Amino acid sequence: MKRKLLAVLLAGVMCTGLMACGGSSSDAAASAEEAEATEDDASASAESTLKLAHADNETSIFHQGSLAFKEKLEELSGGTMTVEIYPNGQLGSLADAAQGIQMGTIDVAPISSTVLANFSPSIGVYDLPFIIENEQQAYDSLDGEVGEALTAELESNSMLCKGWWTMGYRNVTTSKETSTIDDLKGQKIRTQNSEIQMAIFTALGADPTPMDFSELFTALQQKTVDGQENPYVNILQSNIFEVNDTIVETEHVYQVAGLLVSPKTYEGLTDAQKRWVDEAGAYSTTVEREACTADNEKAKETLVNNHGMKVVELDKQELQKRTEGVYDDYPDLKDLADKVKSYK
Repeated sequence: MKRKLLAVLLAGVMCTGLMACGGSSSDAAASAEEAEATEDDASASAESTLKLAHADNETSIFHQGSLAFKEKLEELSGGTMTVEIYPNGQLGSLADAAQGIQMGTIDVAPISSTVLANFSPSIGVYDLPFIIENEQQAYDSLDGEVGEALTAELESNSMLCKGWWTMGYRNVTTSKETSTIDDLKGQKIRTQNSEIQMAIFTALGADPTPMDFSELFTALQQKTVDGQENPYVNILQSNIFEVNDTIVETEHVYQVAGLLVSPKTYEGLTDAQKRWVDEAGAYSTTVEREACTADNEKAKETLVNNHGMKVVELDKQELQKRTEGVYDDYPDLKDLADKVKSYK
């Protein structure tokens, strides 16, 4: 503020001098703008370090996106802004990270839609069964009116979304013989702590069991649950193949996530720094989405070819039919769901 006041005073002095010497008022205005720009550049060059937190390991899709954000921001700022990445839940769970974004104790964090739905319920629209038919539909809806509406809702909850990331389709794995939809009946399937996702498996006759991801492997090992559901990359990286031998390719949910920035952090940046954060967010979103597609395809191949998992494909239309009643339980999401479907 003092520097801005000084710039204005200097501009005033220059203006007086120019007028005394016959200079024009437009020259004085130009000088004032130059002084302001110089002050902005000086502020933008101030060093700043952002803390970025996520819950996955260093080989994950989220980590690749996080590295892209870090590299681009440091490049754009000429190294005056740096990013410290804390993977593996070092700063707490995803719910902890979301609260950290709101409070300003964490600057940046990619957080899944299932967790964000606890703060902004409309984001739960992406947990509805079979609402996404292909990746392009997901991208178009997230980059279009739906994403804009969800971004606005997050902002009203003290979260700024600078990019919509993806995790891929969630599929079931199990230790029990499964070849038809009816074989899912009675199976204890670990789900995320999402009422909608639990409702999906209830509709399929399974016994949904919400559980923290950190407890999952042990629960499968001890037969506390029969199976679970996750994108292929998570199945591979968590060694689920050691305790489940069958993949049931349901593709019931296409998981999305928001790259969040704390409003408290963002408001403390100069205009130039804000632009760099915005650009880094957009760039990392492109990198993360490409990694999501490639890594999930590779993970599936590895699970089958290297770890001997069997893939069972179920009748997708029958799966949709049996779960369509889930939509009736969430009338508040109907209009938004129709909008997501319109991008098919």
